[in-house]
Amino acid sequence: MGDAEGVRGDTRGDDGQGGKGLIRPYHSGQRLPTVVRTSGETEVEELTAEAIDHLCENAGTVQNRVSSIPLSKRLEVIGSIGMVWKRKLEEGKVVNIRDKMVSRTGYSKALVDLEMQFVLSVLDPESIRRNLEASLPGGSASLDGFKLMADEEGYMSVPAGPVLIISSGNSIVPTLIPTVLSLVTGNLTFLKPSISNYEGVLEVLRCIEEVPPSEARDAIRDALVISYFSHDSRALDHALSEAKMGVINFWGGEPARTTVASKVVLNPNRPRFFANGPMTGVAIISASMAGPDTADGLAKNIVLYDQQLCSSPTSAVFIGDHGSAVAFSKLLSSRLDEIGSRHPMTLREGSMFVLQNARRMLQLKGAIVSGGRSEQNQWTVVVSKGRSMLEDMVSQFPGMNIYGRRRFIEIVSMPSYDEAIEWIIGLPSTKAYSGIDKVQTVGLAVPREDVIKVSTMAARAGVYRIIPISDMFMRSALEPYDGISLASLFLQTSYRRGKDLWKGSID
Repeated sequence: MGDAEGVRGDTRGDDGQGGKGLIRPYHSGQRLPTVVRTSGETEVEELTAEAIDHLCENAGTVQNRVSSIPLSKRLEVIGSIGMVWKRKLEEGKVVNIRDKMVSRTGYSKALVDLEMQFVLSVLDPESIRRNLEASLPGGSASLDGFKLMADEEGYMSVPAGPVLIISSGNSIVPTLIPTVLSLVTGNLTFLKPSISNYEGVLEVLRCIEEVPPSEARDAIRDALVISYFSHDSRALDHALSEAKMGVINFWGGEPARTTVASKVVLNPNRPRFFANGPMTGVAIISASMAGPDTADGLAKNIVLYDQQLCSSPTSAVFIGDHGSAVAFSKLLSSRLDEIGSRHPMTLREGSMFVLQNARRMLQLKGAIVSGGRSEQNQWTVVVSKGRSMLEDMVSQFPGMNIYGRRRFIEIVSMPSYDEAIEWIIGLPSTKAYSGIDKVQTVGLAVPREDVIKVSTMAARAGVYRIIPISDMFMRSALEPYDGISLASLFLQTSYRRGKDLWKGSID
């Protein structure tokens, strides 16, 4: 790990790259002290502990400035960022970034192009307003002052920051969602993207430089700080355990989550800490709904992001007889062939050999196994009866764990919804799903008369999202995030009462 202490980097309006392989921080204000370190093959210029402290000392001024601007004006700025991004997409100005992300993530060009389109929904002002309206006790109006909820009683939502967001993964959108919410609710926002998504995230957010200057534009721009920190960064340790942070939001699993939490608990400023851990998706399919449309929807969600989203279906429960499940698997295989061919996938070196052996083992155990023929579309569909066969597979082939499986789904035929829900509850405790906190999303393809019943059962089993199987990857503006209102975590709710409640006497 190489350090170059004392290097002073210009963080004002930086393009994120100061030469080949160098990742640089972004902040629109004054020059801040940085240090150059290495992360793998990449050189990283990161903010120092002194820079973080300087920014935190001025957080009150920054946050008061943003909060004093009407929410409508703040949303206009976010919408304008979206318009700049849309123009760049149309003019082909992000192709270079797209190609770098393809190289870093292994995703297909078609998939990265699709995600860049999804960015527009994150930056949609009306969607953000609807989210805030559903998330806050006083609705979105509470961000502009006290919102009366009853006679002389009301709520006001004020920034809880500074906010530090530590994101992970290869995707842009999951990183942008909390960042945009933190900014629009008035917080000084420190964002640490992952190495894989850094350039894509930076390219989106620095579109604010091309938004016409205004008080709102300048305030929100000055509230944004982007910096990568290496895993053993002293500055990151300082931000977690000593800096005057108000909120720390971590995205990722073990062991990093526990490491981060153990440092945050030492912080004398007692920042609010919440972690969004790794989760997965499950499909529940009724035999009466097991037609081409269901197969198409499931295949689409398997191929998108190669099952790396917390909502991605990595298993399915088929409610009906085993023969019908096998017949459905043939429909699904056909759709995976077609959809997957448009999104080529690169397997890691040596993984094809392990995959072929795992498939053979499953067949010997009695499962029905189908697989893709193209090297760039190696999907796998396993059909098991009554119980999952994946435990046996992972015991023999540890590399076929939840993180090693791509475009791989097991369909387990079961007789009832009750058994399906019990299986979902126990899923995180199995070897095949080790490292997963819980099932986040259930995609339904069941008769209309069963939807409410199954949804209620899944909700009581702890599932956060119960949605149609066709677009498990999409989020509504009204959705909580993993069971909680994300916007409310970046805010403090102040309460005001203007009249006495006590009418009695203590004499």
